[in-house]
Parts: sequence; C-alpha cells; structure tokens
Amino acid sequence: MIKNIFIFLLFYLGVSIHAQEPISLITKSRGKVKYKISSESKYSSNAKVNTPIFSGNAIKTKTKSFARIVYLDDQSTVSAYPKTEVIINGKIEKRMISKHVDITFGIVRINVFDQKLSEFRLTTPHSELQCVECDFWVISDKKAGDRFYKISGNIIVTNLSVLETIELVNDSTLLSLEGTEMGITQTLVTDNKYLELLMIDADEI
Repeated sequence: MIKNIFIFLLFYLGVSIHAQEPISLITKSRGKVKYKISSESKYSSNAKVNTPIFSGNAIKTKTKSFARIVYLDDQSTVSAYPKTEVIINGKIEKRMISKHVDITFGIVRINVFDQKLSEFRLTTPHSELQCVECDFWVISDKKAGDRFYKISGNIIVTNLSVLETIELVNDSTLLSLEGTEMGITQTLVTDNKYLELLMIDADEI
C-alpha cells in the first residue's frame, strides 16, 4: 500500500503544474504528533500516516511520541523523537529535491542518501550541518546547545557564531553552542544506550 502511494506521489512530482507540490510523506506516527503549514501560527492538525508534507511544514512531537518523514525522491528519512520540533524544507528540480531541515529543538535522526542536486543542509539555533550522503543523530537544546553523533558519511558542522567548522568522526560527540568554541569528546556508553532505547520505544529496532 505504502509502495503504491510512493509511486503515485513520485508521478505527481513529475506531472503537476501547481506552484507547490509535496516533497515528503509521514510514514510513521506514534503518540501525539502535530503538524502545521508555514502560514499557520498553531499546530491544529494531527499528523497521520500518509499525510503529504510540503516545503515549510512543521512537525512537533510530544512526550513518548515519534514521527518518521520520508522525502519522495530518494526516501531520505527524518525521524523525530519525543519533544521535538522540525521544519521540513525542499525545492523540486528535475524531479529531485534539494533538502533542508530546520530543528527548533529536540532529538532527530537523519539518514540522507546520495544527493545529486546539492548538499543536504540542517540548521539548528546553534549550528549548521552539511553532507552529501550521511546518517547521524542530533540532540538540540536552546540553552544547552547541540550534540551531534555520527553513524556514517562525511559530515561537516559549522558554528557560525564563532566561525568554526569541524568534521564529525566516529565514536565521538560534537558539542556546539552559540558563542562558544565547539568541542569533541568520546561518546559515552550511556549516550549510546539512550539513543538505542529511543529507537526501541519507537519500534525502530
């Protein structure tokens, strides 16, 4: 069923003449998950499986909630864990999508497949991340900053407030906070266990 929906929406991407077209799809929703379009000020809609997402739509998860959003061109995924707010952006060109995700706060895992048009870009209140093909976690907090965990790929993180750029490395945690130099520490076993438990609770393992 989901495969048929993807085929339909991919066809729609190629033939639609409307100014705005869906760029992604909610493929999994657990607990209280809301979404809103860019022109709305409040989250008034429940996020349901197979809901099409347009560029600028925001997703917000509550406690013990989870949502997975899949881009329609190559099935790159954005997984939003509890107490998270993300904005899904993209520009369609030649039936492919230039992808950009904004994280307001929360816990997100992103798996990006090989990008042909341009690099994938992620922004948080503290940092900017770029990659072509990558898999990583980010935990973003407005006060405590960002923690990045690499799973695979070549990933560059920039803290614009101090004009510093660092590449993520395996088994390390990159810390980024506005107005402070970035730091790298060895990833704690407790952090790995925490991320694993999040996936188990969301039935992602």
